[in-house]
Amino acid sequence: MSLRASRTLYNEAKNYASPHAYTYVEGKTPFWRKFREIFSANPEISSGIPSIESNRWPQPASRPERAATPPSAASDPAGNLYHNRDFRRKYPKLEMITQKDLTTLLLSSPNEDGTRSLQAPEDASNTTALTRPADLESPTAFTDVLAQVHKSSDASSPGFYSTSNLPPRPPFKQPHHILKLQKGAVPHDPHAYYPAENYA
Repeated sequence: MSLRASRTLYNEAKNYASPHAYTYVEGKTPFWRKFREIFSANPEISSGIPSIESNRWPQPASRPERAATPPSAASDPAGNLYHNRDFRRKYPKLEMITQKDLTTLLLSSPNEDGTRSLQAPEDASNTTALTRPADLESPTAFTDVLAQVHKSSDASSPGFYSTSNLPPRPPFKQPHHILKLQKGAVPHDPHAYYPAENYA
């Protein structure tokens, strides 16, 4: 069986037909096909040019559809950037409060509940009797307004906290047990990377 199979494969190798003869068009007419078989160094070699009709169907740019402008800009990457819709990396950002914001907050009049809110830049009615600095961007603007607030609070409101009227202390509880370093602990190197201290 093995000898017969080897003989069959040997005979088939003699009548080898290149697969490109079925997929590639080597000659348009029989004349040029015969001309190539006679004058080419290796007639079995392929030119490497695939047949568009056989390999790419439908052919490129052969569809009747044409490009159209989308009705909305939802698919436009110019206004829909990736970092704006990447919710996995939208970490909370720090809120910057400058001295100009604090100065404007001190100059604003208090609300009904006693709090203060930043006034609009064009709103001039929400002001107090404090002297407004000429330049809110200057480094001393906040300290000047803060000094005026302290002076007016000392004169009008006795509830303003000062050196004589301190705010209430937080309700901290005294610790029940203070850890102390035990004597006679296991000796260790004081300069070790992880020094072992025995507290109890």
